[in-house]
Amino acid sequence: MQEELPVSKQDTQPPTGYSWSHLSTINFLRLFNDLPTPYMALDRELKFIGMNKAYLAVTQRDRKGLAGKHVFDVFPESGERRLVFQEAFQKALSGQANEVIRQPFSIPRPDSEGGGMREVWWTCFHMPIYDSDGDICGVVQKAVDVTNEMRLDLVQQSLMREFDHRVKNILSTVTAIARRTASGAESLERFAEDFQDRIEAMARTHSSLVQDGWSEVDISVLLRQELEPYRSPDRKIEFGGPQVSVNRRHAQTLGMAFHELTTNAAKYGALSSDEGALNVSWTIDPVANEVELVWREDGMEDLSVPQTQGFGSTIIDRLLPADMSAVVKRDFLPTGLVCTIRFQADGGVPATAKPILPNNSDPVANGITGA
Repeated sequence: MQEELPVSKQDTQPPTGYSWSHLSTINFLRLFNDLPTPYMALDRELKFIGMNKAYLAVTQRDRKGLAGKHVFDVFPESGERRLVFQEAFQKALSGQANEVIRQPFSIPRPDSEGGGMREVWWTCFHMPIYDSDGDICGVVQKAVDVTNEMRLDLVQQSLMREFDHRVKNILSTVTAIARRTASGAESLERFAEDFQDRIEAMARTHSSLVQDGWSEVDISVLLRQELEPYRSPDRKIEFGGPQVSVNRRHAQTLGMAFHELTTNAAKYGALSSDEGALNVSWTIDPVANEVELVWREDGMEDLSVPQTQGFGSTIIDRLLPADMSAVVKRDFLPTGLVCTIRFQADGGVPATAKPILPNNSDPVANGITGA
C-alpha cells in the first residue's frame, strides 16, 4: 500500500505539467482579511497571530486587543466550555482537523455596551497551519456565530411541546364532550346535533384566542360569539360590563358555559320566543379582584325547575367550579333563569370603567340588542 504523503507536502506538489507560479502574484494576506467568514489563527502556544475583519466584527474586538495574546486570556471561559475548545486546538496542533458544533462560549461585551459577558453559540472548524518546512506551527479557526439559529431551534422546540400539549388537551376535551353528550342523547340524530354544536362552540373560542395571540380573550367576545345568531329586531339581548380578559384555559371553560346557557335559553328560555329578554352584566370587585357575572333571562311565564340534569348543567355547575374555582348559583324563577357566576379575575380594569355596551351604543359593534 502506498504511503500517503503528509497534507502539507501534498498541497505543495503541483500536478505533473502544471505550474503554480502564478500563485505568487496573489495577495493571500488580503484575501484572508477580506473573507466574509470569521477566521483567526493561533501559534502553538495558542496566542493570536492573525484574525480577519469578519472575526473582529463577530467578537467585537480590535487587532490591538488580540495580537500576541493568549486566546483564553482574551476570552476567559472555564470548565467544560473551555475544555471543549482546548481539546479542539490540541487536535489541530497534532495534525487532526476537527469541528465543534453548536457549543456555548461566552465572550466579553464591550464597555460601550455595558460590559459583562455575552452568551454566544458557536460552530467552529479547526485546521493545522504548516510552515515552509511542513511542520505544524499553529492552528486556524473558522468561527461561525450560530446563536440566532439556536434561539430559533429552541423556540421551535418550545412551540412543538406546546402544540403537543394543546392537541392532547383538545382531544381529551372532545372525548369528554362526546361521552357526556352521548350519555344524555335521546337518539343518534340528537347526539350528532348537540355534539356538533358543542365542537363549533369550542372552535369559536379557539379562533378568538388565535386572534388575540393565544394568550387571553375578553369575555365580551365569548358572549358576542354565542349570542350573535339570535339577534333580531323583536328580541332584546343586552350585555356589558368592564373589560375583563381570561386566560386560554378559562376562555375554553367560559366559552362552553356560555354556549350551554345560550342553547338552553334558545330551547326553553328567553331566546325561545320574541317575548323573552336576556341581559348579561358583570362587575369587578376591586378588593377581592373577583368578577361577578349575572345571566338574567326575563319575559317567560311559569318557568319550572328542570327535572333532569344534562351535560349543560354539568358544564355550568361542576366544570366552572372545578376549572376556575368559580361559585355558581342558578335560580329558576317563573319569569326566567338567573345564573350568577363569581370567579377570580385573571386581569381587568376597575369596575368604574366605561361599559362595553352603553345605552346609546351601536348594537352590532358593542353588543347585541333589539331595535
